[in-house]
Amino acid sequence: MNRRKVRPIKKIQKEILRILIFLVSIMTILIAVFSIFVNVRSESIALDQNLQNIARTIAQSQIIQDELTDENAERSASAVRPYLDSLKESLSNIDVISIVDINQIRKYHTNSDLIGSVYDGTIPQFTYGEQVLYVTSDTGPSGSQRRAYAAIYDADGNYHGFVLAVMLNQNIHRIILNTVVIHLVCAVAVIICAVILSRNLSRKIKRLLLGYEPDIFSAMFTVRDNILESLEEGILAVDTDEKIIYMNHAARNMLHIQAKNPEGRRIGDISPDLSMKHTLTSGEKSFGVSVYQKQCTDILLDQIPVLEQNSIVGALCIMRDRTEYTKMMEDLSGVRYLVESMRANNHDFINKLHVILGLIQMGDTKAASEYITHITAIQQTLIHNIVKNIEDPSIAALLIGKYARAAELNIRFNLKKGSRFSKNDVSFMSGDLVTIIGNLLNNAMDSMNRMTGLPKELSVGIFTQPHALLISVDDTGTGIPPEIQDAIFENGFSTKGEGRGTGLHIVQGLIQKYGGTITVESEPDAGTSFTVTLTDEGGNQDV
Repeated sequence: MNRRKVRPIKKIQKEILRILIFLVSIMTILIAVFSIFVNVRSESIALDQNLQNIARTIAQSQIIQDELTDENAERSASAVRPYLDSLKESLSNIDVISIVDINQIRKYHTNSDLIGSVYDGTIPQFTYGEQVLYVTSDTGPSGSQRRAYAAIYDADGNYHGFVLAVMLNQNIHRIILNTVVIHLVCAVAVIICAVILSRNLSRKIKRLLLGYEPDIFSAMFTVRDNILESLEEGILAVDTDEKIIYMNHAARNMLHIQAKNPEGRRIGDISPDLSMKHTLTSGEKSFGVSVYQKQCTDILLDQIPVLEQNSIVGALCIMRDRTEYTKMMEDLSGVRYLVESMRANNHDFINKLHVILGLIQMGDTKAASEYITHITAIQQTLIHNIVKNIEDPSIAALLIGKYARAAELNIRFNLKKGSRFSKNDVSFMSGDLVTIIGNLLNNAMDSMNRMTGLPKELSVGIFTQPHALLISVDDTGTGIPPEIQDAIFENGFSTKGEGRGTGLHIVQGLIQKYGGTITVESEPDAGTSFTVTLTDEGGNQDV
């Protein structure tokens, strides 16, 4: 079985060290070679120039001219030798000084044994009447050498010999070798500095990467990116200037952004209605903020500040498509009301079973059969009408659940004739309509539940036409006294005790949200009627 090859994790220190050493070594070698070439060439030129200067200076010296022109050679030699010996001692780069007269006799030589001997080396060619000097390579008694020749003329321009200044090649090579060694030492020092700096740099980078190696950090970033891009929720991160740091694919779709790289742009330039200034300045978290833009999706926002060492360095925005979110809420609400309906139906079913059992025990099977037929027909007719005429499943489930609850409370529940709810007519949020209808039905049943006498009847009417909705809820409860009818929509006002009185206030807020109206007609001990009208033209549906 073939084992999968695992790519080894590269250590950042080794990577930086290897790359820096490679780069520094290449650059150092190139610079060193170029510098050595330039310096050796400069050194050679300087040495040749030094040889020429020394040869010229000696040739132009009066004491040397006198040595070659004075008839008393011994007297002049006694002065020349000490002069040239001391000159030679002072010149560290000159190995040999030799003076040769016109007869090729050495009048002076650094090696005193050669003084007076015949010069058998290369004879320089000088042009008469000109002070000529030149440098060349040759071989002499001391070995391979570099020579400078300078002609000696008297005051009348007569040629009397020449001066030979010599530097041995072995000494030249030593000087060049010293230059090369110095450059190599500098190159090694540069490489050592690069190693030290690379270690420090790798440690610093690793601290910035929170101790992770680059491969691990890269893998973590890839996983994070894949996770964020696969989310259905939009993720948007901004810095303190509201400039976008990151935006996933879902966020770009919700905001209808065509640019592939919106990073670096201000969030206000992309969506004027989307602002995170409050979160960035206050550091407070915001949840469930609704934003509706004409050309964009209706979205819900969660805004969370990003802190670093107790300082705000940015903010994170989590966006959800409100349409999908609302649909999910509607589904959940429908399930909740269906569960309530099943619970109430179960309770009511048990009560009816007790009635049937009693009739059977009494032997009145005919009455039991008629009772079963009657209650079955009523229930099936009402539920059939609700399911057939109310297209919104959440509202239908609510009405079925309230019907079952009304049966428990011995309240007759009616769906008004002609009731019809079409999703094609209006586009209100189901959750809001469920809240409005549910609160009105709860208040009506509470009112009738406090009664001891009959009749107890609850009638609901829901009617739609294009862009308009009418809801009516009529009960035969205790009614609302005229003096408090204006106060029933105030938050906290209730005749049922503390902790109540929020239902109608919430209903009124939702109706105002859609620009609708609610009216109430009530007569004490006779009943109450609520009528709600809503239109989805011109109403503000933003939250």
